[in-house]
Amino acid sequence: MYAVDLYGLVRRACHVDAMSKSEAARMFGIDRKPVAKGLKHSVPPGYRRSKSPVRPKLDPFIPIIDQILEDDKRQLAKQRH
Repeated sequence: MYAVDLYGLVRRACHVDAMSKSEAARMFGIDRKPVAKGLKHSVPPGYRRSKSPVRPKLDPFIPIIDQILEDDKRQLAKQRH
């Protein structure tokens, strides 16, 4: 991940100084793809999830497990699991 300052420098070099993408990539020591992304976005876009996270398989049983743990706390110390 590159810093926001680098994106600003790349944008300035390409837009104001009329430098090509490959020349800017060579000058800043980065690949041409981040240069193209820097020219497309004014600030780095960051990470975006392509799909929502998968819920755990135990998800339907979580209330039951919580109830078992609560009941276990009410037992005497030697009878707890």
